[in-house]
Amino acid sequence: MIIEDFYFDDIHKKAFIKKSILKNREQCVFNYNDLISYTPIFEGSKIKKHHGITRAVVGGVLAGPIGALVGAGTGGKEFESVKQLGVMVHLADNSSVKYLIINSETKLDSIVGRASMDIYNKLVAKLEWILKEKEGVPTNTSESQADEIRKYKELLDDGIITEEEFNKKKQELLDL
Repeated sequence: MIIEDFYFDDIHKKAFIKKSILKNREQCVFNYNDLISYTPIFEGSKIKKHHGITRAVVGGVLAGPIGALVGAGTGGKEFESVKQLGVMVHLADNSSVKYLIINSETKLDSIVGRASMDIYNKLVAKLEWILKEKEGVPTNTSESQADEIRKYKELLDDGIITEEEFNKKKQELLDL
């Protein structure tokens, strides 16, 4: 799986971060087991654009001095922006790798901003998946094996399968 310059190999359980001169990032390779945690990096702000002088001139031309005051005080836009977006990956050898998707002021409602947020969300989801896999979230295999054996026992009791078929299936399920 590739998420921007972050490559994940689920078969060999390794991750590779590509070197980037533009983003001041070194190449890094690590095993999934070496991933301890990650810290989100999100440095955002609001951008205000007023163009008050232009509005004052237009208002003054159209409605005199009062129009100039009204024109200067109206309008303007406010945008959500982000200056840095990414993650700090913490590894078992006490090292950390900073991976930035955005490293300059970018409007979040722009094409680049939306695409970057999508990349960020995919990256965080993948890192969460790796951490959950590493924790060894217990699956209910023993419970499901017991349920399967019970189902086959019911089939045996109902005369649908033979004792030999039941024992064979039980051995398969228990890996005996």
